[in-house]
Amino acid sequence: MGGEWSKTRLADLCDQVDYGHTASAVETPVGPKFLRITDIVSGPIDWQRVPYCPIDRRAAERSRLLPGDIVIARTGATTGHSAYIANPPDAVFASYLIRLRVGQRADPRFVSYFLKSPAYSTYVHGVLGDKSAQPNASAKTLTEVHMAVPPIAEQRAIACILGALDDKIELNRKMNQTLEGIARAIFKSWFVDFDPVRTKSEGRDPGLPAEIADLFPSSFVDSELGPIPEGWAIKTMGDFLCLDKGLSYKGEYVSASGMPMVNLGCFNGAGQSDWSALKHYVGKFKPQHCVHPGQLVLANTDITQRRLILGSPAIVPTISGGGELLFTHHVYAVRFYADSEDWTLFFYFAMLGQRFRERATGSATGTTVLALPRDAVLRCPLVAPPIGLRDSFNAVAWSVLRRQWHGQAYCRTLASLRDTLLPKLISGELRVPDAERIVGRCV
Repeated sequence: MGGEWSKTRLADLCDQVDYGHTASAVETPVGPKFLRITDIVSGPIDWQRVPYCPIDRRAAERSRLLPGDIVIARTGATTGHSAYIANPPDAVFASYLIRLRVGQRADPRFVSYFLKSPAYSTYVHGVLGDKSAQPNASAKTLTEVHMAVPPIAEQRAIACILGALDDKIELNRKMNQTLEGIARAIFKSWFVDFDPVRTKSEGRDPGLPAEIADLFPSSFVDSELGPIPEGWAIKTMGDFLCLDKGLSYKGEYVSASGMPMVNLGCFNGAGQSDWSALKHYVGKFKPQHCVHPGQLVLANTDITQRRLILGSPAIVPTISGGGELLFTHHVYAVRFYADSEDWTLFFYFAMLGQRFRERATGSATGTTVLALPRDAVLRCPLVAPPIGLRDSFNAVAWSVLRRQWHGQAYCRTLASLRDTLLPKLISGELRVPDAERIVGRCV
């Protein structure tokens, strides 16, 4: 495969370059989904989290997103960020995005990968110059860039190689979400809804292995939190743990190497962690600013006020090289008392639950930057099950989390391979047959 590559402007490859619709997003499901900059800058678009937009039919037709469309952020610190639209629901796009519709001379997914290349990033930074932290770029400016374009068959082959890696990453991400969803459903059934207790109290079989079913009582008692299983205890989180705040770090010591450091970027929302977002630090720190794999951490700040990460928990995975990690002052390290260490998973899933999330957001202080006070966590009430039942849940949950971590590590490997191949394929430095051999050896 191969042929002459030509040089052309991005604009000349597009049949349409359009600005989006100006409106306010709403959470109520009225109208189509309303894609915004914030929805495209943190990885693949999660359409379930994209809000809605009341819009009339004519405006909706002008701004409707179709498979093969590309959107680019045109304002703010994320100017130049882009997303390829594969299989959208009924959706329109906001005015701070521009939409590209590529013509027959180019493959839209090939173009979308060019927009994610270092070459395009360098171009955007060059045309923005030394503007403020909230730059703006016109559709004309963002599409004036010149790019190297191979014959259409080679474009499709390049897009196929990179797309296969992205598709595999996305499949693994969805599998990880399914795995955690199973563990969360078990936790809710056992420790929130008390389903096995309710079932046994009605004289029915709870459908669990006998050794687990026998650990549940068959009756409830009244308490200040309402009916709870007989023999279970009402406690507060502070009975089991304390919270350490992390390192107030200096930006000048953040480096491409050094000690890995858990930061807000690692929290993408309740139950979703992104360990590729770890920072690295070469400055001084104290032992209390360290966490180890398997330890529970908690986001105590939300700077964006959009991702709803305040109070979001995560369990630190084993990172390449092993050993301890730092954590920033935007994160609490959960330190269990000596006789409570085996409660890690119970509290992780408790903190993922709706009750804790509502308590965290309801207790937030601040306006521009939201903060979670220690007391809001430590005074949080909960119903603690017997030790044997906790241990049975641990056995299930640890198995799920280990499979998750394996999947996340595989995703990081695939992403690193994609990021290595992308600029070389887009520029023609690496040809398709060579890239296919590399991918075949690594995947």
